[in-house]
Amino acid sequence: MDAELDDLRRIALHGKDFLNRIQQRESEATGIPLKISYNNVFGYYIEVRNTHKDKVPESWIRKQTLANAERYITEELKEYEEKILGAEEKMLLIEQRIYAELIGFITHSLGALQRDAAVVARIDCLQSFARIARERTTSVDARRRHAHRNPPGTASGDRKPLMPVGESISPNDLLLDDKEQQIVMITGPNMSGKSALLRQTALIILMAQMGSFVPAKAAHIGVVDKIFTRVGASDNISQGESTFMVEMLESASILNNVSDRSIVLLDEIGRGTSTYDGISIAWAMVEYLHNHPGPCQDAFRDPLPRTQRDGADVPAREELPRERQGGG
Repeated sequence: MDAELDDLRRIALHGKDFLNRIQQRESEATGIPLKISYNNVFGYYIEVRNTHKDKVPESWIRKQTLANAERYITEELKEYEEKILGAEEKMLLIEQRIYAELIGFITHSLGALQRDAAVVARIDCLQSFARIARERTTSVDARRRHAHRNPPGTASGDRKPLMPVGESISPNDLLLDDKEQQIVMITGPNMSGKSALLRQTALIILMAQMGSFVPAKAAHIGVVDKIFTRVGASDNISQGESTFMVEMLESASILNNVSDRSIVLLDEIGRGTSTYDGISIAWAMVEYLHNHPGPCQDAFRDPLPRTQRDGADVPAREELPRERQGGG
């Protein structure tokens, strides 16, 4: 607390009320119907009509004589004027001084404050995980009960985390590992939930890495270092990049940065070119990811079942999402 700063703020914010109180007090004390005004020459002054100038107290100082009135100042008005005209500058200086003092005080205890803040933040985060899991009673603690150091992983009875509670939805089962099923290719009609399955897989894996409960009846999820996605269509024409170029740049970034602990989610590849060129690109990417040293896990959405029929030499089992409300 700083009394001077409080006083300056009171003057800056409630200056008009202060002047009204002075005007009312002086008018009652002298019996003169006066007014307090301001100009750039004299600052604040009291104006008295000539008919009442004989009632003016001796403590008032005459500053200007007009045809029908006289203007006076008082010591109180001059002090107020000095305060209000320099209030903002003084307030800034005082606030800077107080801030510097606060920083100096905190610096001595900075380490303890940072440790306490980190503990409080962690408790708040974990408490939020637990509260959401309690409200959404189908969740299990994938990290505490089923975490392991192998790459992902299985999830049974899982649902999209962002779906509202109580909304009807058919759960899905998914297996991705580096032994039995490294690559899953998802096909199906429009609005059957293919993209939704990819999104919910990414979200569930991310939640598990955070240490959160996940929306699934059971889950065995390993440690993942990166989640790669190639979803949707967009362009960057201002930089000379077409829709197809953007898609290829994103795909190249995935292939150049993938590791044996990565999960790759591809929602259609080669959509910006002809059908067979697109199939060739998708096929080549799937083969590369399958044969990559230290294989990663990949879920690939393809609207064309032909890619699977022609790719018989790449072992992969097709996973079709169950019929569900909504889609993607």
